[in-house]
Amino acid sequence: MISALLETHALEWIDSSDGVRLPLFDLGGDGPTLLTAHATGFHGRVYDPLLASLDGCRRYTADLRGHGDAEVPGDLEYHWESFADDLLAAVAALGDRVPLLGFGHSMGAACLLMVEQRLPGTFRGLFCYEPVIHPPGAANDSVRLEGFVERTRNRRATFASRDEALANYRSKSPYSRFDPRALAAYVEHGFADDDSGVRIKCRPQVEAQIYRMGPRHRTFESLGAIACPVLVASGGRGEPGPSQWAGRIAAEMPGARLQVFDDLGHLGPLEDPEAVARAATEFFRSLS
Repeated sequence: MISALLETHALEWIDSSDGVRLPLFDLGGDGPTLLTAHATGFHGRVYDPLLASLDGCRRYTADLRGHGDAEVPGDLEYHWESFADDLLAAVAALGDRVPLLGFGHSMGAACLLMVEQRLPGTFRGLFCYEPVIHPPGAANDSVRLEGFVERTRNRRATFASRDEALANYRSKSPYSRFDPRALAAYVEHGFADDDSGVRIKCRPQVEAQIYRMGPRHRTFESLGAIACPVLVASGGRGEPGPSQWAGRIAAEMPGARLQVFDDLGHLGPLEDPEAVARAATEFFRSLS
């Protein structure tokens, strides 16, 4: 359906907590090792267009539990701390390359920060696009969240083909704002063949549970312990949620700064992968 943007040099299966097994993809490149952490509902390969434009790194990405090709037991609760377990398993697999660079988006960005809290010195620097970390006193948006959870639970999970899925997403927000290559990568790697055609790998009930668990972790309380350089990026469209907290999150970390992409929203790395990749490349180069 699409041409590969990046050659997958190697695929390694790694063990995480709770009986979870994760695929870790080596996407090539030269330079310091970069670990990528994806947002809820997506998978590691959706960032192929961004990573293809991110120069000067050896690029790795993983499918976290409940997403992509990760293998999971059927009774997980999907606490966000467990996604940090998955990333720590990836760090262990890349152990001789530590300290790493990290690129995270939304849930993935929050969990990279959790990893650095648990194991200081894991990262030389972190680029975190709208980490979902609720500050104390943040507006209670439980009604909006529950509405979002319910819509997610009821989302369409099967299509006759990947081409039908792609046509469906092209016509609907927020997917209609995606870079076409990112949307194609989402569908190509985010669906599995089955008797009805194709089925989404991140099951709607799992995605909904992950969203519901989002406000429950306490990462904000220990952000001040993160000493490595961090660039907290945010979209500038004024969407409710993580963009409103980005400044507060950055202010908590002594080595952090904020960068706003005026024309992007919460899914900015998928809307304009090249612009976000340029900013990440500049940030990572500044660390050397």
